Amino acid sequence: MRLLILSDLHREVWRKHAPAIDPANAAADVVILAGDIDVDARAVAWADTLFAGLPVLYVHGNHEGYGHNLDHVKSHISAACAASGHVYFLNCSEHQIGNVRFLGATLWTDFELFGAKHKHEVIAQIANTMNDYHCIRLARAGYRKLRPADTLGWHRTQRRWLEQRLATPFAGRTVVITHMAPSLQSVDDRYRCDLVSAAYASQLDALVANADIWIHGHMHSSLDYRVGNCRVVCNPCGYMKPSGAPENPDFDPGFVVELDA
Repeated sequence: MRLLILSDLHREVWRKHAPAIDPANAAADVVILAGDIDVDARAVAWADTLFAGLPVLYVHGNHEGYGHNLDHVKSHISAACAASGHVYFLNCSEHQIGNVRFLGATLWTDFELFGAKHKHEVIAQIANTMNDYHCIRLARAGYRKLRPADTLGWHRTQRRWLEQRLATPFAGRTVVITHMAPSLQSVDDRYRCDLVSAAYASQLDALVANADIWIHGHMHSSLDYRVGNCRVVCNPCGYMKPSGAPENPDFDPGFVVELDA
């Protein structure tokens, strides 16, 4: 099974200048979109057309909610995917193709990448500096702005779900798709001591080892490493540089991982 893996395409920025993606040339069997594809549900119509005839598994990132309220965004994505018939929204949910199960959730983070003792310091810093908490609103409580307590709660819920699903015996292969990263190994050396990195990744290596492949986005650097027997991959495009090139010079619009299935 050939998995075409893409994330952080940020089509809301690139628009008509976005790097070309050719699913036929990639000879993909399944398309994985690991978040930050476009704002609101706009990625679904794009994927429905470009990847016609292929199953597309989509996990939303944080940027889907920018300029919108996230409760409505998730409803819009869910409805658009249901109407497409082949784009599947994985939001703490599972989709099976053959003998491969795909488990998907945004994941968010626990803010404990550098240990519990730094958690409150991390939360105080990101509440002021991260755009998530200024650009995303929720439909509840008077359409208020997103708070770290919200994303922490979602992380705990989604992490419990992943723990339960990964602990459930399955005879085939297991692929996990998240937007946020599941290991410190995904953090670039430049940011290994930056407390804000705790809003980009969690230290979940023991959980990761229970999957065959773990796909994530959120980082704007390409990644391919192993945690135990699990292969962890990330193929983000990132923003458009002034030169017109992708922020991530290693972005591969035809990046495929082959899974024996």
